[in-house]
Amino acid sequence: MSKFFLNSQSLNTPDFDSFKYGALELMQIEKKQEHTFYRNNSCFEVAHFEKDIFPNLGDIDIFNIYNFFAKLSPCEIEVDSEIKANEFCLSEVNGFLGVDFGNQIIKPHKKIIDVGTYSSWISYYQTNFEKLILFIGEAITTKNFEKTYQSLAKDVQNSIYEEFNKAANRHLATRFYPDTKIIKDVSISNKCTVLELRVYHPVALRVYFNEINGLVYLASIEQKSNPNQNEDIQKAEKLLGLINKQS
Repeated sequence: MSKFFLNSQSLNTPDFDSFKYGALELMQIEKKQEHTFYRNNSCFEVAHFEKDIFPNLGDIDIFNIYNFFAKLSPCEIEVDSEIKANEFCLSEVNGFLGVDFGNQIIKPHKKIIDVGTYSSWISYYQTNFEKLILFIGEAITTKNFEKTYQSLAKDVQNSIYEEFNKAANRHLATRFYPDTKIIKDVSISNKCTVLELRVYHPVALRVYFNEINGLVYLASIEQKSNPNQNEDIQKAEKLLGLINKQS
């Protein structure tokens, strides 16, 4: 779970219109369920709240802006620097919400002011596994697949992504339709289809999966060096059969 902290100093814009515009931009962000947006009560001490927000809560637009800030998760500590954020989170994976950060010493990728910068933050901290699943789209993975994938070196993980990307750009009947070069149908029975993504560099691997009505089932990753690939395919068939039934 990642944490984001409303930066009260960034709310001190020269005029209310710029504050209002920035607040509305923040309100457009569709926060991911695993993310928490925090605010400290110091935000309500900003001049715009005292002069422009609190006296005009009868205006529906003004009330909605106030309500947005009020509904952020309360944080007793004012987290206004990267050092404090890292200590609070016990991690450097965090960010700041704001309107105008000016010259504050905060890494650019941690400054969230709108939907675009929020999306960029997600991309910046995205793991290779998350990147792969996001690219594939509708996907179901076995624990076996995820565990093996996470154990691979970063460049090997990237090579799997790259081969799936190549496959998707062939413009065949489906994104991952077999063609015997990048993807091959290696089914050994009529129980279920087993497809094999062929990866050659930096390590020769075989990714076993299938694709049904746009949904991709990722079963396992095996070394091509295995002398008995039929065993790998049988294992993949069994795993695919199990997750197909569960979905």
